[in-house]
Amino acid sequence: MEIQRNYYGRLCTEMYEILHKDAPKDELAFYLSYARNGERILEALCGSGRFFVPFLNKGFDIKGVDMNVIGKSKR
Repeated sequence: MEIQRNYYGRLCTEMYEILHKDAPKDELAFYLSYARNGERILEALCGSGRFFVPFLNKGFDIKGVDMNVIGKSKR
């Protein structure tokens, strides 16, 4: 018996990343308003990092995890 994989989920993720490369400025400003230097931040479901990277670039201690990114790193 052949196991079928769900390619639809991966396709949706890839399309989302193409359509939404950068975080919307108003949403990013909203999240940044809650962040405090010296505190650690965990971004679950960080995807391709459109919010994660700006936080990292601003010097925040941030960690992120996302199963889709983990799957991509194996390819």
